[in-house]
Amino acid sequence: MLLLGEATEQHPGPIEVLQMNVSCLTASKLATLMAQRADIIAIQETWKSSEQIASMHTGDYVLHAQSRIGKGGGVAVLVRKTLRSKRISLTIPQHDTSHELVVFQVALDQNRDLIVASAYMRPPPQVTQSFRRLVNCLPASSPLLLCEDFNMHHPQWEPFLETSPSEVAAEFLELCTYAGLTLVNTPGEITYARGARERSCIDLAWSKHLTVSDWSPSVSPLSDHYMLTLTLHQAFKDTIPSAPKIFHSWGSASGIYSSRTSTHNFRHMTIKSSPPALRLSRERL
Repeated sequence: MLLLGEATEQHPGPIEVLQMNVSCLTASKLATLMAQRADIIAIQETWKSSEQIASMHTGDYVLHAQSRIGKGGGVAVLVRKTLRSKRISLTIPQHDTSHELVVFQVALDQNRDLIVASAYMRPPPQVTQSFRRLVNCLPASSPLLLCEDFNMHHPQWEPFLETSPSEVAAEFLELCTYAGLTLVNTPGEITYARGARERSCIDLAWSKHLTVSDWSPSVSPLSDHYMLTLTLHQAFKDTIPSAPKIFHSWGSASGIYSSRTSTHNFRHMTIKSSPPALRLSRERL
């Protein structure tokens, strides 16, 4: 079932996206995010009830949110009112208490919609039924952007790690690969920092059937998480090849190889193998 959001027209040009775990959404934090003038703002860990979210002033944006029943968590998305958007109702099982997500679509032209999801996976992370449903049940031909704090560590995005990835992280990467998702982040670029020593890349963006440029993390006073920005372009192919099925033997992995080419500031990354990983933990709501 689709829940209609406010909208007026299709979007003809690049779409600017901002992603951030705000660790409690306040009125001042919301105002700071909206002042960045992004077209879509994906927010994780609102820590607000449905009633509190509904009372917030969102100006030129439509606000879609999913609150956790209980303390912490929660996600939201702000979509500029000039975009024609619809909320997609994706039911999460009651027993799936570790994952919150909001999914919606934006009309790009007469024949194609962009699907965007903002999600939060509380620690310890799990590959949940709702996440499988998200990546496997949406239209396979639709462009997709997934912005989430996964609380998950893997050398594919944290090449500085020194021990093997957990079974959950390996399963998560395998699922994303089979679904045809491409990592938007630059591997090794920090997205979360706390204190003098804790650094990680747990805030990830994944895309499918999209051209993405200008992904950039920046330190923000709003949270220990960085403010992440990226640009989506309408450069979609009519025929899209299947994603390669690549698996790794971590016991014999010897290093990471990446090749990057730049065309009009677009980034293309190929990762063939990765070093063993150091398991990190972040115990919080």
